Amino acid sequence: MEKISTGQAYDMYAEEDHNTWAILLQRQSELHSKGKVSREYLNGLDKLRINKHRIVKITEVGDALKEVSGWSLIPVNGLIPNRDFFYMLINKKYPVTVYMRKPSELEFSEQPDIFHDVCGHLPLLVNEKFTRFLTAYSAIALKYINNERAIDLLGRLYWFTYEMGLIIEDGQFRAYGGAIITSSGEFENIEREEIPKYDFDLHRIFKTPYNSFKLQREYFFIHSFDDLFNCLEDIEEKLIEHLLLPDEDHTLRNFFINSNINGVG
Repeated sequence: MEKISTGQAYDMYAEEDHNTWAILLQRQSELHSKGKVSREYLNGLDKLRINKHRIVKITEVGDALKEVSGWSLIPVNGLIPNRDFFYMLINKKYPVTVYMRKPSELEFSEQPDIFHDVCGHLPLLVNEKFTRFLTAYSAIALKYINNERAIDLLGRLYWFTYEMGLIIEDGQFRAYGGAIITSSGEFENIEREEIPKYDFDLHRIFKTPYNSFKLQREYFFIHSFDDLFNCLEDIEEKLIEHLLLPDEDHTLRNFFINSNINGVG
């Protein structure tokens, strides 16, 4: 773990980086005001007291997270191996990339970046039911870590929940997935009536490949975070069922599922 963890080297951020952060936080705040984001996400965001004008210091937001949830943060440089990622999660540690996207990447950053990790994912780590799902899911993933196809299938579950998940609140679709919450394009996409939104279903999720570099062709929604917690006992059974089926010819696979896949665009 020590070889993966890095310091943040906060003084290395240029004023341009802080300006980019402020622009992104302002855009995100405007999207939040439209009532399209989960209450649980907003509750977590409020408790983390994220600086809207300067790039956060990982130690400071980590202290706030630790206080309210018991989770801690590990600063990293970009992608980390899946085994280390899942090991962190079952130990209530979350990796945060220290890289800050450039002004030219406001709409999309192909590299993992601190904006996506902090503003997209950390607020949900305040929700106990979600984190219990996340740690149990990670334990299953570690069990199958040497099975490439199993990790691909489990990556779909991570993608359609923690990255692209929707929840029904007050009769409306609201986002809890980090790749939607940090993406103005995805917010617009979910408003399109022709884009299907499916009730959360493990079988359908395991059958659904995704493209992390394009707007989504479908989404899955839950009615509450109980839906995720209650599916835990079925994940491995459904996974084994799909592993016994003939493999499809996927042109896109996403084995490093802990990446900043969608940025803000």
